[in-house]
This record gives sequence, C-alpha cells and structure tokens, in this order.
Amino acid sequence: MKTLLIGEIHADTEKLLRQHTELQKITTEDFLKNPTYADVETVILRTFTPLQEKELQKLPALRTVVSCSVGLDNIAVEELQRKKIELIHCPGSNANSVAEHTLYFLFSLLRKQAPFPELKGKTIGILGLGYIGKLVARKLLGCGARVIAFDVIPIEPTLLKELQVEMKSWETVLQESDIVTVHVPLNKHTKELINEQAFQQMRDGTFFINTSRAEVVDETALLHHAAQGKFSGIALDMCSAIVQKDLRHQNLLITDHVAAQGQDSFREMCLQPVRLYLEKLQKRGVSSPPQ
Repeated sequence: MKTLLIGEIHADTEKLLRQHTELQKITTEDFLKNPTYADVETVILRTFTPLQEKELQKLPALRTVVSCSVGLDNIAVEELQRKKIELIHCPGSNANSVAEHTLYFLFSLLRKQAPFPELKGKTIGILGLGYIGKLVARKLLGCGARVIAFDVIPIEPTLLKELQVEMKSWETVLQESDIVTVHVPLNKHTKELINEQAFQQMRDGTFFINTSRAEVVDETALLHHAAQGKFSGIALDMCSAIVQKDLRHQNLLITDHVAAQGQDSFREMCLQPVRLYLEKLQKRGVSSPPQ
C-alpha cells in the first residue's frame, strides 16, 4: 500500500510513517503539477495542500486521507463521503497553541500604549466556544474579566459554570464586549461571518482578534471600520495581501498563520491522526504497530 506525504510534517511523525509504510514524499507544487498517482491509496497532508474534486481525480485508488491540520477547508469533504474515502483528523490537537497565541495577541494589544488598559473588569466576547474557545476561556480564569460567548452548539451548563462563561446571543456578544476574539472553523456557514453588520454592532474602541481563517472576516468591512477609527486594536493571524498592504492602525498585530505552530501542538497535530491511521492499518494486517 503506497502512502503519499505531501509537504512537511513534524519530523517525529514522518519517521514513524517511514517505519511502518511505503512512503513517498513530494511538495505541494509537485503534487499539483503531476497528472496522476495511480497506485496511491493514502494521502497525508496539511492545510496548505488543496484536495478538492480536481485533485481527487489524480488519485483513482485513494482509500484514506489523513489531515495533519485541524481545519478542513482545503479538502472536499463531501466528495470524500460520496466516494467512501475515509478521512482521519484530530480536531482540537492544536487548541493549546492557538489559545496561547490568542492571549499573546490580547495582552500585546492592551499593553501597546501607556497608561495601559487592564484586563480586569473588561468583557471578553468569544465567538465560537469549541476546543479553542473553551481553552481561551479556561486560560482567562483568574484574570478578573467577564467572559461571554456565542456558539450554535449548546454547551453543557456544568462546563460553563466551571469556565465562568455566560452564553449570550450573537448580537449581545458583539454589543457588550470590550474585546472580541473569533474561534470558528471556516465553512460555507462562516465565510465572511464577521461582516459589515457585525462590525457595526461592535462598540467603538473594541479590540478585535481573529486567530481563525482570514475568510471568516469580510476584509472590505474590516478595512472600512479600521479607517473610521472603530478599533482600539486589531490582531490577525491570517489575512490577505490586500489587508497587509492597506490596513493602517497604530495598534496592529499580524502574524503569518502561525497560531497553531507551537512546538507541542504542532507535534500532536501531526502525530495523533497518523497514529490513528497506523492503528487502522495494523487491524487490517497491513502495518506493524506504531511505536
């Protein structure tokens, strides 16, 4: 069974794959240029490699896709389901790194100019209380801030009590928060979720943080409201080249999609799904047990 690794993953994970599979490694650029991979049954990739319907046509024997990333917007998930191709990934494996990056953004924005705004007494609005949003809330315990959140999925009341989080409506989170931080996956429902109307509903002087995909923000609306002086600070882990060029603000932080790249989280984000894959191979009698 041939396994195709596209791009770079954590060295420990690649070593494990070479011990237990017939591994071929290529770059994303070469994968996109080559017309077909007739004998490849498994593809291992990260979010930087597209695997949409066009790319799936290159892989007629494909049985399994292993994603060493959390977001799945680079993969035609519905097409995999239609073709009965198994998808293995581990949501939440990067949560700690992204949560810590969010706090780095938060404290950096607050401490840009003296006298510093203090976190104590501020209202922090979390949009998306999934793996990362919950961990952000947990890390804020003890800071003396009020934490409110919105999510379309109901959250267990005992967990909310433990995290000291109040669930509110979308509009209430936007209207009452001094700091808005976005933690939603990118899909057809969340594309440009933070739009003109959302920015209008935010308080003047809001600190705005996005460690989700750039596409969840309407960047035209962001540029407009930034130019109008809407924000006390803006921090983005991903944005378009246009935003990098045109966004002007005295309190601005932009990082290049690195929030999930903490040493431990990056290792786990690669290792966890690959271990699951190798365990499945072992059960089918194809691979020796992962070490």
